[in-house]
Amino acid sequence: MKLKIKLPPDGRDVHFSLPFGFTAQGEKCDGVFAADDIGIYIYTDGSLTAEYRLTDFAEFRCHRMVGTSMAQGVSENGGETAFCGFSQDMFLRFAEVMKLLEHYVRTGELITDTGEDEPVCPKCGMPLEGGNECVFCRSKGSVMLRLLKMIRPYRKYFFAAVVFTVISQAVWVFVPYLDRVLIDRYVTPKTDNVHGIAVIALSMMTLLAAAGVSDFFNMKNSFRVALNLGKDIREAVFEKSQQLSMSSVSKRTAGELINRISNDAAKIEDFVTANGKDMIVKLLSFIILSTLMFLINPKLALLTLLPTPFALILVKKLEHIMHMNYTRVWKTSVAHSEKLHDILHGIREVKSFGREKQEEERYSRYSLAFTKACIRGETMWYMTQPFAYFIVTAGNYLMLYFGGKMVLGEALTLGQLVQFTTYASMLYDPINWLFQMPRLLADASVSAGKVFEILDERSDVRDIPDPVRLEIKGDIELDDVSFGYRSYDPVLKNITCNIRQGEMIGIVGHSGVGKSTLINLIMRLYDCTGGEIRIDGVPIGDIEQHSLRSQIGVVLQESFLFDGSVYDNISYAKPQAGFEEIIRAAKIANAHEFITKLPDGYNTKVGNKGFQLSGGERQRIAIARAVLNDPRIIILDEATASLDTQTEKMIQQSLAKLTEGRTTIAIAHRLSTLSNADRLFVLDKGRLAETGTHKELMEKKGGYYRLVMAQRQTTKMRAAT
Repeated sequence: MKLKIKLPPDGRDVHFSLPFGFTAQGEKCDGVFAADDIGIYIYTDGSLTAEYRLTDFAEFRCHRMVGTSMAQGVSENGGETAFCGFSQDMFLRFAEVMKLLEHYVRTGELITDTGEDEPVCPKCGMPLEGGNECVFCRSKGSVMLRLLKMIRPYRKYFFAAVVFTVISQAVWVFVPYLDRVLIDRYVTPKTDNVHGIAVIALSMMTLLAAAGVSDFFNMKNSFRVALNLGKDIREAVFEKSQQLSMSSVSKRTAGELINRISNDAAKIEDFVTANGKDMIVKLLSFIILSTLMFLINPKLALLTLLPTPFALILVKKLEHIMHMNYTRVWKTSVAHSEKLHDILHGIREVKSFGREKQEEERYSRYSLAFTKACIRGETMWYMTQPFAYFIVTAGNYLMLYFGGKMVLGEALTLGQLVQFTTYASMLYDPINWLFQMPRLLADASVSAGKVFEILDERSDVRDIPDPVRLEIKGDIELDDVSFGYRSYDPVLKNITCNIRQGEMIGIVGHSGVGKSTLINLIMRLYDCTGGEIRIDGVPIGDIEQHSLRSQIGVVLQESFLFDGSVYDNISYAKPQAGFEEIIRAAKIANAHEFITKLPDGYNTKVGNKGFQLSGGERQRIAIARAVLNDPRIIILDEATASLDTQTEKMIQQSLAKLTEGRTTIAIAHRLSTLSNADRLFVLDKGRLAETGTHKELMEKKGGYYRLVMAQRQTTKMRAAT
C-alpha cells in the first residue's frame, strides 16, 4: 500500500500510495494516488497534476462503475470531487485507503498499519498466527516450567512417583553389584558354596520384587498426576473459551477450540505421564551410573562416554527442525478436525444435496495432508536417531576391547567387567532418552504453547473491578454510539436515542446496515468504539456481564436447542426453576399444548439442534426459554422470518404475551410485523436516519416509506406469479 516517493515541495514521506490507470476524466494514464496527513496528491505519468487538502472533505468513498471504479471525496455541502479511476481488481485496496482517510478526518487518528497483514516474529520472521509469541522462538524451558507449576496441586503424588522410580532404579543399579560378587567369589573360583549362591539368588529375587512393587506405586501416582492435570487443562481451556469475547471466539473455529481442549490437553497429559518425572529420574540415573563407572575404572568410563557429546550435538541441531515439523502437524491436525466438525455439523445439508461422495473425497484430502505431515515429522527423526545411537554405542565397542584386554592382563576382574558393562548398557537408557527429548519436547511444547495461548488471552470485553449488579428496569440510552470491527471502518456511526421502560422498538433497514450489531452492543457482546450505552442511567461497561445478560431474553431467527429434553432446553435460562415455572413459561410461549402431545411430554428428547421438532416448535421452546427468567429486556432478532404464515401467527401471539411490560427491541425484514411497535428506528449506512411510529414515518415518505413500498411491490409480484 506504500510507495517510496517524495512529495514536493518539502519532501514529506507519503503514508498511502496506490497505482491507478485512469484520470478523473476517464483518460488512460500511468498514475499514482498518494496521501499523507495533510493532503492527497495525484501523479500522472510521473508529474504532480492535482493536489487536495484532506480538511476540504467530510467523506471519502469509492464509486463502482462498469469496468472501472472511481475514488472520490465529498465536501460538507455534498459536492463530489473525483480523484482518479482504477480497475476493479484495485477496488478493495482503494476502498480501504478511503476508509482510513475518512477515519483520520473524523477523529484525527492516523492509522497507517491496518493489521491486515499477518504479524510476524521480529526474531525469525515467521507468522505469529494469532498468538503473542512465536512458536519457534518461544523458550521451551519456560513452557515446560509453567507446565510443571500446574502440577503443584498434585505435588505429593508427583513426589511419590519420583521416589518410587528412584527406588526402582536403585534396585537395578544394585543388581549388577550382586552379579560381580557372584562371578568373582563363586563362578570364577569354581567354588561349591551353595549357601552363598543361594543367598545372592534370594537377594536378587527380593530386589526384583521390590522393584516390581515400586513400579506399581510409581505408575499409580504418575497416572493420578497426569489424569488430573489433563482434567484441569481441559476445564481451564473450556472455561476460558466461555469467557472470551465474541470477537476473540470468532477468530477461531469450533474445530480448533475442540482440538485445543481435547487433543492438546491429551498430548500434555501423555507427556507428563511418560516424561514428567523421568526428566528428574533419568538425569539422576545418568549422574549415578557415570559416577559408579568412573569409580570402577576411570579409563573405561571415559572411553564409554567419549562419543556421547558428538551425538548430543547432532540431535541438538535437529531441535528447530523438529519444532517446525510438529507445528506443521498441529496445523494439519486442526484443519482435519475443523473439516470433520464442519461436515458432521452440516450432515443434513450433505444428504439433502446428495454430496456424500464429494464430502468423503474432501475429508480424505485433509486426512491425507494430516498423515503426510505426521510422516514427515517422524521420518526426519527416525532417519537420524539410529545414526546418533550408533555413535553413542561406539563407546561400547571400545569398552569391550580394552576391558577384555584388562581382564586378560588381570588389571580388572571378570566380575568388575560384567558389572561395568551392565552399568554401561543401563547408561544408554538415559542417554537414549536425552536423544528423544528434542522430539518429545517439540511435540509437547507446541500443544502446551497453544493451550497457554488461549489461557493467556485477554478478553476485550471485561468487567471492571467491583462491577455493578443492577436490577434492570428497562430504560436504555445510546449516546453518540459508534462501533466498527476495525476502528477506522465503523458499522454504526453516532447513534443517539432513548428507549423507555416497557416500550417496544422496531429496528429496520437494509441488510448490512448494523441492526444486529446494535443489539449485540446492547447485550455487550462487543464494546462500543465510540460513545456510551447506559441502562437505567448506569454505563453498560460498569454492569457485571452476568447480571446484564441474565436479565435480557433473546429469541433469534435460528434459535439453538441443545441435545437434551424439552425440559432441559427451557430450563437452560434458569436451571433452578421448578416444574410449575417451566409450564408457565411454556404456556406464555403457546408451547404447552404441543409439548404435552409429544411421546414423553417435557422429557422428550429434541435431538441434535432440535431436529426432531418443526421450526415453529423450536421457536416456541426458544421463546419459553427466553421468558422463563422473567427478563426485563427482550430482544427479537428475525424471530419469525423463516416460518410459514400460520406458524408465524402463533409465534406472534406468543411474542405478544412475552413482551407485555418489558422493554422490547425487535428486528424484522418483514416490516408488517413491526407496524404495532411504539416507535421504529430506521438505520441507513450505519446512521440513525429516522425515528417515529409506523404512521408518522409513512406520512414522512422517507427511507422507511420506500422500504415498505418496495416490500409491497415484491409481495404483489409474488402473488401475481
